[in-house]
Amino acid sequence: MTSEAFSKGRAGKSAAEGAERRKIQPMDWVMMASLSVILGIFVYTSIFTREFSVNVVSVALKCPYQAYTRYSATGSVVAKSRADVGVKVAGQLVELAVEEGGLVEKGQVIALLESADAAARKDQAEARHRLAIANLEQARVDLTEERFNLARYKKLFEMGSVSRSEYKSAEAGHRKAVSVLDAADALVRAEAAALKRAEIALDNTRIRVPFGGMILKFNADIGDMMVPPGFAGGKNSSIATIADVSVLAVEVEVPESVAGEIRQGQSCVVDLDGLPDVHFTGEVDAAPLTGERPQPRPLVKVRIIESDPRIRPDTTARVSFLSRSLSVGDDVPRILVHSSVIVTDRGEPAVYLVRDERAVLKSVRTGTRFHDRVEILGGVSVGDRLIVNPPKGLKNGSRLVL
Repeated sequence: MTSEAFSKGRAGKSAAEGAERRKIQPMDWVMMASLSVILGIFVYTSIFTREFSVNVVSVALKCPYQAYTRYSATGSVVAKSRADVGVKVAGQLVELAVEEGGLVEKGQVIALLESADAAARKDQAEARHRLAIANLEQARVDLTEERFNLARYKKLFEMGSVSRSEYKSAEAGHRKAVSVLDAADALVRAEAAALKRAEIALDNTRIRVPFGGMILKFNADIGDMMVPPGFAGGKNSSIATIADVSVLAVEVEVPESVAGEIRQGQSCVVDLDGLPDVHFTGEVDAAPLTGERPQPRPLVKVRIIESDPRIRPDTTARVSFLSRSLSVGDDVPRILVHSSVIVTDRGEPAVYLVRDERAVLKSVRTGTRFHDRVEILGGVSVGDRLIVNPPKGLKNGSRLVL
């Protein structure tokens, strides 16, 4: 065998051995599968088991005006005027004609005192007045007769048919009839005055309100003995407290630091205790005056524009001072979220919800923007929890630390 043939034989053998070595063995498949699993676990743990510490807010219905609220304060509803309705005569309270919270008109009867004695005195005065009138009519008749008699005697005296003494007697009768008529007329006026007093005394047992408004509360119960104010030994003089509710306002105290930002006529929203779903518009009626001596808690009066019988004085109210005028629909509740929860997913708005301590990317439909708030028209519901300012690297399914 020549050296050339030997060399060719070794080269062929080496090629065959190399091909044998390059052939993938079963163990190679096992190793590759293991590497893939390890790589998958690494990727999963890097992406899906990484924990993100996040801040969360709950979705709730809010009114757009809340986005323009500069400051809020709690105060109390006050009326234009209020008064305690007392009695003018002493008597026992026998009836309350209206209910607390009821609206009344000026002069309306709201309570009754025992009036039997006053009614009897009024009837007696009325009878005496009628008798005095009857006596006056009789005196007029008598005077007419005496006047006629005097004229007749005067003619007879001039004719010499009667004596002077008879004529003088006729004159005296006439003068007496005039005096009786004057006395009867004075008695009628006196009895008329007495009747008027009796009628007033009887009417005073009917307790009337001095102006229209709302009965805030009754200060006495049926059966109580009522006396006029200042009556010796008396305590109960006020039957009820009434307020003029034609103009209502809320008085609130504000910190001195924000008093300078409040201006006359500034738009406000008033929310009342007991009426959680109703918002009333208002405006600043009395703002703290600049240049006055500084006060720790300046007082602001906010007039309630709407008139509503459900608004009662002394009710606790919360006033929101707005940075702009209230627009139509600003007091309609809707889903509003802070713009910091909105992200972009494939060019569309989305949010990250919190579900079982994981982040869930959810597309949403957005509506009107109100300052730093965005209206959500679909995609989330009230009560959902959203991630604020989602951190970099957060993915759909990421674990969360709340």
